[in-house]
Amino acid sequence: MTLFKSTTFGKISGKHGTAVAALRKDGKNILKVFRKASNPDTLGQKNQRGKFAFVMKELNCLRSILTLTFGSQYGLNKVVSASLKTAVVGEFPDFKLDYAKLILSNGTLNNTSHVSIHRITASTVSVKWGTEIFSNSSPVDHVNLVFLNQTLKSVLFKQQHALRNAGIVNVELPLIWIDNEIHAWIYFTSPNESLLSTSQFICTF
Repeated sequence: MTLFKSTTFGKISGKHGTAVAALRKDGKNILKVFRKASNPDTLGQKNQRGKFAFVMKELNCLRSILTLTFGSQYGLNKVVSASLKTAVVGEFPDFKLDYAKLILSNGTLNNTSHVSIHRITASTVSVKWGTEIFSNSSPVDHVNLVFLNQTLKSVLFKQQHALRNAGIVNVELPLIWIDNEIHAWIYFTSPNESLLSTSQFICTF
């Protein structure tokens, strides 16, 4: 590796002989030896690249929610990384996501012992959950609900939609979602939003 500190030549970019110039995070220019992959298009590489592209496409619609729940713009990256290890099934090019294994929030606040959904009308669902209070939870914790329409790559986020002690809430889904498959999650946040629970997958309906 060659390090350039010259004020005469300034920044160096592009390929130089057998080396490629790169800019490090600390602002320094370096030259690295360029090595072309001997097998750049193996089945394993196709599978890994295809898997990554698939997960990004499926989960990108959750970006704003994951930025909130993970506290940074890299929330989506964290979920994608975890999903590549645990939630993707199948081989290139026929991948599928096991949505029950997706984690949309990660925290220490207590969850609920049970949660369920049933339809009231074609576009209205009722969500019920247990209201037990444990050591670090409160009756006035906020209930947050996430609904993902896989077909339309669209998300309905019901932030602070109810209190923990309510035990039940009705949600109106977009009419355009009728007859589409929907995935749903619940998570809780403390009254001052300082704590949150790990998300619970409710069901696919």
